Amino acid sequence: MIRPLGFVATLVLAVCLLGVGIAGSETAKSAKKTEAMTQVPTPTPMLAGKPGGTLNVMLREDLSQGFAVHESATISVVFPSSPCFNNLVMFDPANPVENPDSVVPELAERWSWQDNYRNLVMFLRKNVKWHDGQPFTSKDVKYTFDMVREAPESHAKLRLNPRKDWYANVEAIEAADPYTVVFRLKRPQPSLLMLLASGYSPIYAAHINPADYRTRCIGTGPFSSRNGAGASSSSTCGTRTISSRTGPISTGSST
Repeated sequence: MIRPLGFVATLVLAVCLLGVGIAGSETAKSAKKTEAMTQVPTPTPMLAGKPGGTLNVMLREDLSQGFAVHESATISVVFPSSPCFNNLVMFDPANPVENPDSVVPELAERWSWQDNYRNLVMFLRKNVKWHDGQPFTSKDVKYTFDMVREAPESHAKLRLNPRKDWYANVEAIEAADPYTVVFRLKRPQPSLLMLLASGYSPIYAAHINPADYRTRCIGTGPFSSRNGAGASSSSTCGTRTISSRTGPISTGSST
């Protein structure tokens, strides 16, 4: 049976429009997916802190690691040292459940997953300073995690390294510019973001010998150690005194 030419043309046009519609739908879905991968959750609003003062932290044991979180396998060092440090990202402290959706910015303003979770790009805060006044940059981030993963190009070495395996999938870390860091992975690993949000993942200063963190803390956090104060050596329950700064992330002006 011979169908009219108009009918055939109409059918071809309908198929073409259907194809365009499907393609457009897939493009929209892809764009939406990309947008979700670069979305940064907003932390739960907290009451503003009051600058100044001191914080005395009681220790349950005398630890040789001092403030050296990256040389400690337990929370015994993390708990008293955390006020001195910041992570790239952290778990929202107001959220009772730690999961990928509760990760919020800290030293990183935002982040972006690329190449199907093979590249994690961190965009860092500007005008952040270490407690000694030196500027915080991507160099510090690369220094920290090259040291922890024991990269061949690392300029520092830990005495103990309980979390080297956490970063076994990291192929390279690039400081693209002073405020951009790229974690290049061997294979997709969305869970890397949660490892970076852990209390065991603070950023060290690249200009400080990692051994110095056993006796003092040069961080970017709201508190700095007073005269290198560490745990008391006279008892198993010491006191660590740290002085307050002006906010949750140091801008170099102490009180």
